[in-house]
Amino acid sequence: MRFVEQGADIPDELIRAVTDGSATFLCGAGVSFRVNLPSFKVLTERVYAQLGEVPDDEPAERNAIESKAYDRALRSLEKRTHRPGTPSRVRDAVANELAPPAVAFPDHLALLQLSRDGDGRPRLLTTNFDTLFERAARDAGMLNVPSYAGVSMPRAGGERDHGILHLHGRIADDTLDLEPTDLILTSADFGEAYLRSGWASRYIEDRMRLGTLVLVGYGAEDAAMRLLLETLDADRDRFRDLHDIYAIEIGTTASASIWKAKGIKPIEFTGYDAIYDTLSEWARYAMQPVGYRRARVQDILGTALVVGS
Repeated sequence: MRFVEQGADIPDELIRAVTDGSATFLCGAGVSFRVNLPSFKVLTERVYAQLGEVPDDEPAERNAIESKAYDRALRSLEKRTHRPGTPSRVRDAVANELAPPAVAFPDHLALLQLSRDGDGRPRLLTTNFDTLFERAARDAGMLNVPSYAGVSMPRAGGERDHGILHLHGRIADDTLDLEPTDLILTSADFGEAYLRSGWASRYIEDRMRLGTLVLVGYGAEDAAMRLLLETLDADRDRFRDLHDIYAIEIGTTASASIWKAKGIKPIEFTGYDAIYDTLSEWARYAMQPVGYRRARVQDILGTALVVGS
């Protein structure tokens, strides 16, 4: 189904999964680009600038940045700038750079409306540290939408499995009375969460067993998800209960092939406006499918009458 003329077709099976509450949207930094929050690359650059540091004289950091391994660069930067017994200057800088702008968040609201459980409660997963989803919920009058982060997230599929779920942690938001949590920011943090203790890997695998995952705001080569998703795709032959994963993103000449190699079904657009116009219209449909269909039929009939007159 094509919700807007300039958009891509959304597969019928994905529309059904969203409508019946069995899909969970997993959102990355790209969902906040239109309100001027940074990508991981730009965030890394701003952290260096805020600390008055440069990677040029540090081969490990320079090589990591050239390889787009920003988590490794930040790990090295944190190690050499941290003073024992004091807060991490790197993490303080990250929180400063992700302070919520004083704007509306319609893109975040549309994603909250799409990612709902069978009882109609928002259940949205994000690797973003910012609190823009919480602010979108508040501004829309969504009451009692809980916010969880990291290892404190409720068990996937459990009774408390709803709300805004920050897989990689969350910064503080004094306006919303939200405390900061630990962040999965550096290569050491990723190693702990996805490899050594593996709690984040197990959580994503549980989500794949419970329903469809829809990635929004990630690139085809996003480092944070690459290892995990490729590993889980390798398990599909053994575990037939793993559901589909879709990726909604801007297409390039190579991106579809890269997504498919990871076992992910791409839904590619020409630009961010096309993506979020589609998500907004899709959210209208998901909230009231019958009324939406009726209105679309009336619009089509009205256009036909005007053309035929």
